[in-house]
Amino acid sequence: MANPQDLPAKFRFGSWSADPSADELMQGGRVVKLEPRTMRLLVTLAEAKGGVVTTERLFDAVWPGLVVTLSSLYEAVAQLRKALGPGHVTTVPRKGYRLVTPVIKDAPAHSLVDPTATAQPAPAPRLGAASVAVMPFRLRNVPESHSFLRESLTEDLITELSRQPMLVVVARGTMLSYATSSATPEQVTRELGVRQVVDGLVEVRGETLHVSVQVVDGLTGTQTAADEISLPLAQWPRTGALVISRLARALNFELLDQSTREPLQDASDRLTAFTLATCAWIELFARTETPDSHGRALDFASKALALDPRSALGSICMAFAHWRSAQFGWGTHDDPVEQLRLARAHIDRAIELSSREPDAYYVSGLVAYSSGETARAEEALRHCLRLSSSHAPAYGLLALIRTRRGYPEEAAALCERAFALSPREPLRVVWHLSRAWAALALRDWSTALEESQRGMAVNPDFATCYITGTAAAHELGLESLVKPWLEFLQSRTAFKTVAAVRKRLPPASEAPHVKQMDAVAEQLRAAGLRP
Repeated sequence: MANPQDLPAKFRFGSWSADPSADELMQGGRVVKLEPRTMRLLVTLAEAKGGVVTTERLFDAVWPGLVVTLSSLYEAVAQLRKALGPGHVTTVPRKGYRLVTPVIKDAPAHSLVDPTATAQPAPAPRLGAASVAVMPFRLRNVPESHSFLRESLTEDLITELSRQPMLVVVARGTMLSYATSSATPEQVTRELGVRQVVDGLVEVRGETLHVSVQVVDGLTGTQTAADEISLPLAQWPRTGALVISRLARALNFELLDQSTREPLQDASDRLTAFTLATCAWIELFARTETPDSHGRALDFASKALALDPRSALGSICMAFAHWRSAQFGWGTHDDPVEQLRLARAHIDRAIELSSREPDAYYVSGLVAYSSGETARAEEALRHCLRLSSSHAPAYGLLALIRTRRGYPEEAAALCERAFALSPREPLRVVWHLSRAWAALALRDWSTALEESQRGMAVNPDFATCYITGTAAAHELGLESLVKPWLEFLQSRTAFKTVAAVRKRLPPASEAPHVKQMDAVAEQLRAAGLRP
């Protein structure tokens, strides 16, 4: 496979030279080393001489004798595209991939011409950078009894993505007309004026149903994201909505992230208020919570509101950023009361401007909780979930609120829902924290310790996990953990003493919450945190 009969030991395409025997690519004086399977993928595509290579053919050629999933193929294609740059490998929906750059045999180096070098740039999408078309799902080995999944998945995913106000999503009727089409992402981009194309596959292997999606940038033909979910086929009737919600949330992150990257690379571009607000949203919801990501979010949101004071998204992000300043002591203003006041003003303004935005009610719940208004926080979160049942953070925060109100036994199921909807979301650190607080309330020290450590693994800067972790480790007599975690807390101004912890954490307004805060304060004092 490394040296196919119809190609020389070395071959050229565009400005690249390939040496399959050494798994190397060369461009000018630069040498790029490929994984053997990535090189086999390139050789297989080159053998097709510009033709489409099916996914089945790629599986046989790249992973002979092995059973692999589409995620492995997506990853291999992504690695090859990363090495080559854009414009060489394109996706052909429902069929496979092709190498569009002509392969040159026995050509001297000076005769090489890169077809992509003089290509005219594709026009900007009419519907904007945050626009997407969801292609009808392809079916493989799906029994007739489940053939409805093509239309069902496509329609439901479009509906769920359409609930995200920052995305422009092509309507179901238009997209279902592509069910029998062989249009490429580039063609869909030109015809519909979108930037991103979602291509999905439903496959049955034995009794297991596999649902996979990839996001293709229609202008460059490159894959920008992929996700895959597997579940027993018999469970689909009761888990289908959860699968759709999870895919929608993951795609929402990826699509918005992609839509904000290019303008930021060119400082001369005048960023619109919407783009700036979207950048702030990405930093707050799709990035790990750190002082750096917090600072970027605050900067983006401030600039968005300076350009457009009526930007609801900008106000949501400003409120979230002020809440984090109050919670963690991040920023130039160290007064949590003032930070919460600013957060409340911005989130009230956001709801006034956009009363059906789920994120507005999620942040409203955060602000209300940190102000000691747990009942108001719960109502805001439940309203958020009425607007969007796929809002994973709302489930995770609701678990914490229910614990504070005296129902810690409900937290596990709520957090399980959050993790099922968005298992890789950076905000999942809060869900681990919710489980830890619930376990402390139930005096389940081992679970509290485990969930605290899981939260620390997700985000080592998230100080609240060290509070619950220290309390649980002290109860278990694990002084080897208590000491470094206390040192971490004491290094943070906001949590360096028991009094500082109580000042930063939400005030207790209901009896169960008072009991929980008194208990953890005593545990921290006993562990050695200064009063």
